[in-house]
Amino acid sequence: MRKRVAFCIHGPRTAIVFLSLIAASVAPCLRADTVTLKDGTHFTGTATQLVGGKLTFTTAFAGAILIDWASVTALTLDKPLLLVLPAPTTQPLTVTAIQRDGAGFTVTTPSGTQTLPAASVTLLRTAAAQQAFEASLHPNWSHDWNGSANINFAFARGNSNTTTVGSGINVARPTLHDKTTAYFNSLYTHDGILHSTTANTTNAEIRYNHNFKKRNFGYVKQDLNTDALQDLVLRSITGGGFGYHVSESPKAQIDLTGGLVWTHEHYSSIPVSATEPTAVPTEINNFLALDIGEQYTQKLGAKSSFTEEGTFDPDMNQLGQYRVNVNATLDTHVSKIFGWQTTLNDIDVTNPPPGTRDNDIILTTGLSLSFDRK
Repeated sequence: MRKRVAFCIHGPRTAIVFLSLIAASVAPCLRADTVTLKDGTHFTGTATQLVGGKLTFTTAFAGAILIDWASVTALTLDKPLLLVLPAPTTQPLTVTAIQRDGAGFTVTTPSGTQTLPAASVTLLRTAAAQQAFEASLHPNWSHDWNGSANINFAFARGNSNTTTVGSGINVARPTLHDKTTAYFNSLYTHDGILHSTTANTTNAEIRYNHNFKKRNFGYVKQDLNTDALQDLVLRSITGGGFGYHVSESPKAQIDLTGGLVWTHEHYSSIPVSATEPTAVPTEINNFLALDIGEQYTQKLGAKSSFTEEGTFDPDMNQLGQYRVNVNATLDTHVSKIFGWQTTLNDIDVTNPPPGTRDNDIILTTGLSLSFDRK
């Protein structure tokens, strides 16, 4: 036996409440975008963007799906999207509906309808996405930085008395038009029993690349080096040149560079001592050198990245003399903030002061702090 369910409405106030509940349940169905395909299929949901010939459409039953734009005959929007038109037009159109009409489209805007060729209807964005894109064209200098830094310590006391401090910092600010990178690494080791310093060196560089065309760019850079055990007070390398993007993809990039640099070297004097029978005077070198280099960046999975930069600077004043600098970093994110970073720096010069070696290597590894400044 079936039971009948009856709804009784007593009075106008009850009727208003009842109708409000019905309106609330139906409203979500009414507030939706609609896309119609050439075969007559209809989907309701939310359109978020059109890019690369694919319409991103979120449905209740399948989540976000990609629809081939060539298969779409009509799109009706509950909330307007911005239609980005080809250059030289810079102001996007606010559209609420798009209807395929022969070889083109009829688009509906707040001010009416207009017909556009198919080549003009290829890019749709939300207002927030358009705002983010415009901000990326000319970002504030304090934004879009990312990088990581680590500082590691090693101490020994008792029968040994040693102190080691190392650091490695890498930062980058890539934009659509340029890229700024910088690195810093240092190593200091002291033996308290022998009262001697066995390592005390610092290396740093800041570089700026500016794209001229899709693959061509110019660069300027500043390198600074100190090495107490090589009696190097300061080496300053200033210059720039041009580069070429040999390979550029979201996961890997290879650049080749070539230019000129001015090198200033200041080596300290060494007085006569038990280990140095002959005094060595202060030495200052200034010379022009070629700057031949390469940069390599590779993403390793979702959490790791490898960057490497190498330069070869032959002295143009003294043939056969040169400097080689290699800096590499392997960075793995353990979490959003913490990671593990390993940095390697190798500097080789062909004319070190008497009694010193021509090659110095710094290797630091340890827990790092990552940052991403949007």
